[in-house]
Amino acid sequence: MSFVISTAPLTQLDTDAIENVYVFVADSVRWDFLPEQVTTRGLVCKTAAAALCTPQSMSSIVTGRHAPRHGVTWFNDSINESMPTLFDLDVTAGYNEIVWEGRAVQDILNDPGSVDLETVEDPFLVIEHDNGGHAPYVGYEGMATADVFEDISDRRELRRRYRETIEASTARFERRVELLERRGLLESTLVIYLADHGELLGEHGGFVGHGLPTAPELVYVPTVFIHESLPATVSETFVHHTDLFPTIETLLPGGCATDDVDGDSLLGGVDPDRPAYTQGLMRPSERYRGTALDPNYDVPSLWTKHGGYTFNHTSRLALPFTATFDALFSSYTGAFNGSFPPTVLATTLTHYLTSEHAFGEPSISRERARQMVDRISSVTVETASDSLDEETKEHLELLGYH
Repeated sequence: MSFVISTAPLTQLDTDAIENVYVFVADSVRWDFLPEQVTTRGLVCKTAAAALCTPQSMSSIVTGRHAPRHGVTWFNDSINESMPTLFDLDVTAGYNEIVWEGRAVQDILNDPGSVDLETVEDPFLVIEHDNGGHAPYVGYEGMATADVFEDISDRRELRRRYRETIEASTARFERRVELLERRGLLESTLVIYLADHGELLGEHGGFVGHGLPTAPELVYVPTVFIHESLPATVSETFVHHTDLFPTIETLLPGGCATDDVDGDSLLGGVDPDRPAYTQGLMRPSERYRGTALDPNYDVPSLWTKHGGYTFNHTSRLALPFTATFDALFSSYTGAFNGSFPPTVLATTLTHYLTSEHAFGEPSISRERARQMVDRISSVTVETASDSLDEETKEHLELLGYH
């Protein structure tokens, strides 16, 4: 018989002092690039991203549900209005973009409205989305992502540019925390720093960016809980994006029904190495929706703290098209590796045509992981979809999304 030791990672949090929650979502920051300035501020948790792109991960963060259970797949989708979100709590709640323009994420979240951190009164929940380590990098502002990656010479420069961009984002985060402190709100506010997904920087044969392929560098991201009652240390608990909803809902008034979420409140006891589901799903442009090429990438995965398994559900008809596009024409991998198309094409074909991958040392068997993935990914949910306005399209194209 085996016993699982249950831990409560936020057991030292002075919950009586908490009236507000401030969440800073740093886009595309992977676990191994968490800045030291953030690490030393609070309780650091290795975290499994709910998905490999912002629309899917952000929707899981605010609903507490695995991606198949909220149904959002891209920027033109929005969460079903009947589905409870963090913005339904009985506090002043809102969502802000710190750097980027456009309404893409606001619309996904059903336009919760923005909140000015300079003037908001407690109790409040404010979620702010920063570009984190997402291209265009520092020094390339205003350039198209494809042009950025074409200009970067090698992996060493790529990693340097990525790190510099995260450092600029971290400076913005520090200023937000300083604002809370100046307003006398830091003692009553739980600050949460987290990333929506990670980033590939040339690993596994030359892949760059996010969205695909499913790999540890995209799945493992940081979450840091910051409050004066919490220790500045690394937690033993493996956290899931879906844990944010029930944790915040427990802390703030006006909670929604937490019995229909997939995460756990980190204020209570949890298995420190619970398996986490991550969706790896990309769909083609509108004209190919509903065809044999939809989805053009479907590789769900199951992860524990030190490794995981990916399971390729993509149709064999779509895979060669996806591999070819990623290697030769994408704004990320294709642009960065433009001088070596045959080598990169061979790598992508080999990777995408493999039915299963194992990474690291997962603490769960492959068969159990497959069963969990099949059960979770079989769920379908209706979402509302709209055509993107021209301003949002142009903004997303600048970021490399076509």
